[in-house]
Amino acid sequence: MTEYINKEMKSFMKKTIIIFVFGWMFGSLVFSQTRIWTLEECIKHALTENISINKKKLSNEVEQITLEQSKANKIPSVNASGSQNFNFGRSVDPYTNIYTQNNFASNNFAVNANWDVFNGFQNKNAILKNEIDLKTGDFELRETENNISLSITQAYLQVLYSYEQIDNFKSKLESTGAQVKRTEALLRAGEVPEGNLFQIKAQEATDQYNLTNAENQLKIAKVSLMQLMELPVVNDFDVFQPDFRDSVLALIIIESPEEIYQTALKTQPEIVSSGLRVNSAEQSMKIAKGASMPRITLSGGINTGYSNNRSLYDRETYTQVQEIGYLQSNPAEIVLADQQFSTLTELNYPFTQQFTDNFAQSLRLNLSIPIYSNKQIRSNIAKSRINIETAKLNQQDTENVLRKKIEQAYTDMIAAAKNHDAANEQLKNLARSFSDSKRKYELGMINATDFIIEQNQYFDSESNLIRAKYQYIFMNKILEFYKGVPISLE
Repeated sequence: MTEYINKEMKSFMKKTIIIFVFGWMFGSLVFSQTRIWTLEECIKHALTENISINKKKLSNEVEQITLEQSKANKIPSVNASGSQNFNFGRSVDPYTNIYTQNNFASNNFAVNANWDVFNGFQNKNAILKNEIDLKTGDFELRETENNISLSITQAYLQVLYSYEQIDNFKSKLESTGAQVKRTEALLRAGEVPEGNLFQIKAQEATDQYNLTNAENQLKIAKVSLMQLMELPVVNDFDVFQPDFRDSVLALIIIESPEEIYQTALKTQPEIVSSGLRVNSAEQSMKIAKGASMPRITLSGGINTGYSNNRSLYDRETYTQVQEIGYLQSNPAEIVLADQQFSTLTELNYPFTQQFTDNFAQSLRLNLSIPIYSNKQIRSNIAKSRINIETAKLNQQDTENVLRKKIEQAYTDMIAAAKNHDAANEQLKNLARSFSDSKRKYELGMINATDFIIEQNQYFDSESNLIRAKYQYIFMNKILEFYKGVPISLE
């Protein structure tokens, strides 16, 4: 019975271990799957996580708050205040204006309002300036997003280029490896000298080195792309490799650089934002000039208070017969008359009654005319005028930079297209020449040096073709981007 139980336990343990191992392997396969990123996904992730973009969004929120504050400056400001005072020794009671030696406590409550009736239109111009600054921030945000999108596109294409270079070097290594085996066979047959084998093996080592270097370049390109995306560097990262058809590489240019530039002037955010900065500087000039105009301010307030040093008095009047004199004709005859007397009784003066009795209102209209402010107003106006000219120069510089970028991208695209056509034609000719050289080498009609030269020329031409292709694609995407076309590899 004990042996049967032991066997069952061992069988159960084996099944549990097998299930655990298979479960672990399956889970590893599931969680280690490489995610394939498209260009659109890379750009979207970068725009969400990029720190510069998020900082710019926060800056725009500050601009929104500033705009709301400038609008609020148009309405009166209202403040309430209250105080509790304790006085000791000789002091003036604020509600009787009489010096007293008594220690007393008092309260004061007030509500005051101030309103700038006229301040040289500074509030109005400040609102307009802040609205312009807010729009400028929005376009600057779009400019930052565009720059990030272009950087992501360039890094993405660099990864695709590295993949094709690896394929090229693998093909070259396979070709050289096949010739190593062929040369070894020819050497054993005594048809080629041993030096041929050494040269071919040396070329194989060079090709292996180039392949390893290309693989390292691919890793570097992926790291650069992940860093631009603000994505932690991981091993299970890869990109979608589209199939670029010949139609994508066809040289079809309808617009001239000037036409593309004129379109970009209407669509690119950096052009719009530079124009808005000029408008903002002009509004700053109006604000500076407003300080030289008269200012009218309306203010008013209500206040009341309480003092425990104050009292109420109750006056009580009564009549009493009093001797007021005597008759002149008969001094012995006393004259009596009714006399009025009054008595004062000190009463408590309650807080609520004082609060009502001390209630007071005030209204003031103030006119302020600036006469001399130590040249501060004139200096601010002069600085504003310089800022306007600077903003205009920056606008012109932005337009010039955009024009130069378009002209350079256009020229690079034409050159890349021509290089692609030339490399493609060269590759066709070298393919025939390389095929012929390989056949001659295998027949022993040419030496290893000549074969290696032909092979290197062929694969170098293929590498040039790949480089020209991606250079053309990137420049073409830049020009489409300047025309307002969203970035896409489709």
